[in-house]
Amino acid sequence: MMKLLVSSVSRTKHSYDAFRKSRYAGVANQVRTAVNKSGQRFGSNPISFEQRLRAEGPARTRFAPSPTGYLHLGSLRTALFNYLIAKATGGQFLLRIEDTDQSRTVADAERRLYEDLEWAGIEWDEGPKIGGPYGPYRQSERLPLYREYTEKLLESGHAYRCFCAPTRLRELAELKKKHGIPPSYDRTCSHISKEESDDKASKNDAYVVRLKADSIYPQYKDLIFRKQGGVKIHKSDKEFDDPILMKTDGFPTYHLANVVDDHLMNITHVVRGSEWLNSTPMHIALYQAFGWQEPKFAHISLLVDKDNQKLSKRVQSANIRTLREEGILPEALTNFVALLGWSHDKKSDLLSMQELIDIWSLRFTRGDTKVTFNKLWHLQKKHALRYLEAPAYQREASLRTIIEHVVKPIVSRCDAAAITSPEEYSFYTSIEKGLPRQKYITKMVRPIIASRQYATPQEFISKNPFFFTAPNRERLEEHMPSMKLHEVPSVVLQDFSALTVVGSLKAFTNVKNKDWNIVKLAELRKDLIDVAAMTTMQSFKSGDRTPEWQLTINKAWGRLIHASLRWAILGGMKGPDGSEVMSALGKDECLRRLASAVEILNEKNDSAKENDAGGSLDNSMIACATMDARAAGDVEKVMREKLDTEKDEDEEFGSLDG
Repeated sequence: MMKLLVSSVSRTKHSYDAFRKSRYAGVANQVRTAVNKSGQRFGSNPISFEQRLRAEGPARTRFAPSPTGYLHLGSLRTALFNYLIAKATGGQFLLRIEDTDQSRTVADAERRLYEDLEWAGIEWDEGPKIGGPYGPYRQSERLPLYREYTEKLLESGHAYRCFCAPTRLRELAELKKKHGIPPSYDRTCSHISKEESDDKASKNDAYVVRLKADSIYPQYKDLIFRKQGGVKIHKSDKEFDDPILMKTDGFPTYHLANVVDDHLMNITHVVRGSEWLNSTPMHIALYQAFGWQEPKFAHISLLVDKDNQKLSKRVQSANIRTLREEGILPEALTNFVALLGWSHDKKSDLLSMQELIDIWSLRFTRGDTKVTFNKLWHLQKKHALRYLEAPAYQREASLRTIIEHVVKPIVSRCDAAAITSPEEYSFYTSIEKGLPRQKYITKMVRPIIASRQYATPQEFISKNPFFFTAPNRERLEEHMPSMKLHEVPSVVLQDFSALTVVGSLKAFTNVKNKDWNIVKLAELRKDLIDVAAMTTMQSFKSGDRTPEWQLTINKAWGRLIHASLRWAILGGMKGPDGSEVMSALGKDECLRRLASAVEILNEKNDSAKENDAGGSLDNSMIACATMDARAAGDVEKVMREKLDTEKDEDEEFGSLDG
């Protein structure tokens, strides 16, 4: 069985190599030809980083996580960098599960790994769930292969069995530590003859298999850190590195398994964290012991926190599932992660997955990379806005992204919160569950995204409470806007009446149901401002009615009516344009909220009525004419008629009076 598995992998490897050569043979030549035509010598400095990566043809890369924990920023970055190299060169990206450390395996880690990678848009071409020509892709299912290749090392003399008891090894390690000597082995078992070693193994004596390392590990050229290795590893005749390749339980160590798998799976580039930099010369030695050509190695920078300490995978903010649950957009996260230790020449850091593939290169930094999440939140807002403003050919896909990663999480949170806090979601729960609620949230979230204020579903909910329930009386009384016209002459203020604001709020009663939309509501609001400003200009002497004063008065009324509507509808809360909110809330809900505001304003006016001289024309009557102006299409004509003819206020607005 073991020989059949090895033979099958070998045959598949050769046939797959032939396929790749036939399919991709011209890729590298095309790049070289293009470079030569431009007058640049291949391999010289003028060649761009992007060309240099693609000139070598399709790459085969892999991500080989251990299911001993969950995906975090560091491991996602490793997966992403390998994925982008493969896709940028027209190659393949493999997923391999290194589950040889059975004692530390977390039960649901593998399942969550698949979910998180798929969520992030990192799809593997070969690996678990989908298979491939080099399977199996789970190391625990490849044990016969590791034993086969361990036997080859034993046969060639590049490895030996070590029968030392764990107690002896512990004592040896403690003694070396006491004298300040790095951990090493004294090769006690390397002198055992092959016959004796085979005999002890056949009798089931416990043993491990060690690599018989040379005194100096070979050098290699790292794609980031340049020349590495060539370090003397034996301090004396009694100190040897000789790492363990096969454990007593029959499972390989990482050193053996990853070398065997990378070779048999035809991996061309190994991109991994710089913590493996010192182990790579040993891996090169293993490749040479087998007589194999090693892949290219690139060791990416260490991720550190604001205190320059290694970013812990146990920090919740670095956990991918935590970021997912917070509502981070997948492309915002992959964009953010791609920039951790990599650079480019584009003017903007806002990059989709496809844009990353198009410009990907090996421009990795060598020093530690500090992780600060401000950039992530910036990219979150920018990606959300990009989806909202997507061109026509991308609009459907972008809307699906907003629905899936923004709207649905908000709806889910609101549905759950409404059960425990119904009073805070009284309007929201009046909307039918399912699609109607999704449509409502979509309308509400669009202006938030457009104003670059969207961050996460929970922040959207907490910052916009009156999207879900009407402001109560206490809120309205505490946040009533100042009923004043700013920056206008005092003579004008003498004739100013807050009833004009009341009339402005009441005017929305006459909007027809079919006209309750963003455009019509914005037009009405503008007309209300114009009418109020025109009335106020009547207080000026004819010679003082200059364009400059007209502009000042318009701005003053604009601020007041905007503030009054925001107060009535959202309790004075900051947020998107009032017309968009009112359109989404619907006519019935808005009229209820406006009625509550009008009642409070009327009470305030009644309390001050005794001190009011009465005045001539009630300004609220002017404001009420606006709807007639919309119908007739001539605001000025209706206003002239209203200045000459008084109408019964109750007839026009009675339905909203307290």
